[in-house]
Amino acid sequence: MSQFNPTMPQRKPALTIYSALLVTSVLLLLIGSGWVALQNIDLTSGGTNQGGPFEYVEYKGK
Repeated sequence: MSQFNPTMPQRKPALTIYSALLVTSVLLLLIGSGWVALQNIDLTSGGTNQGGPFEYVEYKGK
């Protein structure tokens, strides 16, 4: 029953390069998805045609 002994020190998990890359990639994915969603909302709102987010919008640039 040594697994329930609270006097044994517990090791904290070390941050490896793979876990750091995983966290970074998930953060970049979330940021990119949010940016694309905001751009989509910006392009599909505010015009005279209120088609909503599923309307095809031709992007002509700035």
